[in-house]
Amino acid sequence: MQTTEFTIDVQGDLPGRVGRLTCSLGIPDNNTLASRPGLLLTFSSTRQNAMSEDPYDIATRIFSKAGHYVLSFDLPNHGERINAYGQGIAGFSAAIMAGEDPFQTFVADGKAALDACLAQGIDPGNRIFACGVSRAGYCAIRLAAADKRIRGVAGLAPVTDWRRLSEFSAIRDKPEVAALTLDHWAESLAGRAVFVGIGHKDDRVGTDACVGFALRLLEAERATGQTQGNLTLHVIESEGHSYGNEWREAGVRFLLDHCNRS
Repeated sequence: MQTTEFTIDVQGDLPGRVGRLTCSLGIPDNNTLASRPGLLLTFSSTRQNAMSEDPYDIATRIFSKAGHYVLSFDLPNHGERINAYGQGIAGFSAAIMAGEDPFQTFVADGKAALDACLAQGIDPGNRIFACGVSRAGYCAIRLAAADKRIRGVAGLAPVTDWRRLSEFSAIRDKPEVAALTLDHWAESLAGRAVFVGIGHKDDRVGTDACVGFALRLLEAERATGQTQGNLTLHVIESEGHSYGNEWREAGVRFLLDHCNRS
């Protein structure tokens, strides 16, 4: 796989953030390019993590080895996108407290990055997928819910309710934090391929919150008359906020299977 970078203009910038977004694009070698190549949007804290640092690059390695394209960029408040609100999840919380929404920014950036990727001549058809772990799992699911071009998404030990995280304790009771819960986007995902994986005692993001989101998605599918289930829920034996590599691979291969059958 060859990795190239391109930069695009983005709108709705947060204070302290430049108005350009750098994306990494993984291009399969010609001798391994699939006959009908797809595109995976994969997220970790930074694009470098997602593209080339073990174990965060598991999705990149699996999709690129199968001959598909891979796209990534830094999450808001991470890597090159740290701004006046700070770094990481604490930065997310500070932004929300100030009336900004880094997740809306992420969704807008994801759509723009996908547009730019397609404009370069990559034609994945309906073989576009997204994945992420923990905070990046939340972001990937939010992007899939907002962009119907994304056929399936894998959230691996994903945040589904920010009220569960200690960094949000000061604003936990604010209605705008409750409004971020992934349950609100279940209807937008109904009918698409969704993989959700979580450890059975994850006190960081909440096993019950994650399973509750999956159940809400099932309800949304029934309400819309879906006759075939497209949700896979894995609750594995794992204490704490950890998700073994074999299960990360299972989530990615779930997407790869849908990609290869498209």
